Amino acid sequence: MKKLLILTSLILLGACQKNTSGNDTSIPVQRAEGVIMRETAAGESTWQLKATSADFYDNQDVFMDNPKITFNQSKGDALLTAKKGSFKDGIITFYDSVVVTVKEEDLKLTTSKLYYNTNTKVAWTDVPFILKRSGVTVKGKALKADKGFSNIEIFKQVTDLPSDLKGLQPLK
Repeated sequence: MKKLLILTSLILLGACQKNTSGNDTSIPVQRAEGVIMRETAAGESTWQLKATSADFYDNQDVFMDNPKITFNQSKGDALLTAKKGSFKDGIITFYDSVVVTVKEEDLKLTTSKLYYNTNTKVAWTDVPFILKRSGVTVKGKALKADKGFSNIEIFKQVTDLPSDLKGLQPLK
């Protein structure tokens, strides 16, 4: 059974205010520092999300600063970082300087926005990206991947190969 645990090291109660201005601009009902969210299956962590801070809202939105998620894989962990992120209805959105690395697969993905569905275990983006893997650079307009980024479907791709074949490395 999967559980999503939210652990916080410090909750700032000063942010617990009601919006009395009459406009639709939301004020967080809670602000947390040092946030850790973890999904587990059969007692094993499948992913862990850390953020330096998070703002929680009445409508269930959570907005995060410096989110970093680690997808635990048997053949090596995938690490995703960004400057900003949000979480609502099982969808985690990462934006602003998004980077995914998988050291065991010599993979690095950079984009401006990436989504992850915690229910379907699928990550995707609908904005331009650059993917580097084993000496090959691929650019595209959109992609879809499993949580370990080992199976990636690329849309509208442009591939740049090294100028000499010595730059190519075998896939691991």
